[in-house]
Amino acid sequence: MASVDGVVLCVVSGARLAVSADQVDAIATAEGPVWDAGVAFGATSDPAGRALQCLGRLIRFDSIDVVATVGLPVLPVPAALVNTAHGALTGFVELSGTLWPLVALDRLLGFLEARSR
Repeated sequence: MASVDGVVLCVVSGARLAVSADQVDAIATAEGPVWDAGVAFGATSDPAGRALQCLGRLIRFDSIDVVATVGLPVLPVPAALVNTAHGALTGFVELSGTLWPLVALDRLLGFLEARSR
């Protein structure tokens, strides 16, 4: 079974997402040009929210928390969901009895960019 060392937990419009910490360049304020993660859920994220930086671009979420758990098991993506959001869904992690969808931040960016066209 695959595992991940550290995740960033993000909430947007009541939806939960986890991102492997090694995909995040920085956590920043959501100022300037920023992609809105809420678009992936048919909503808008809090303008006062925080942002993750990946590939020099920012994605805004309502809230962001870092969890430094080593060897966190990654549950696989069911076959029916493999191509969801440009393949952004890479698995699921469980924290405190709650399942969090694990996404690839660069693929989520690609999905958000495609949705804005």
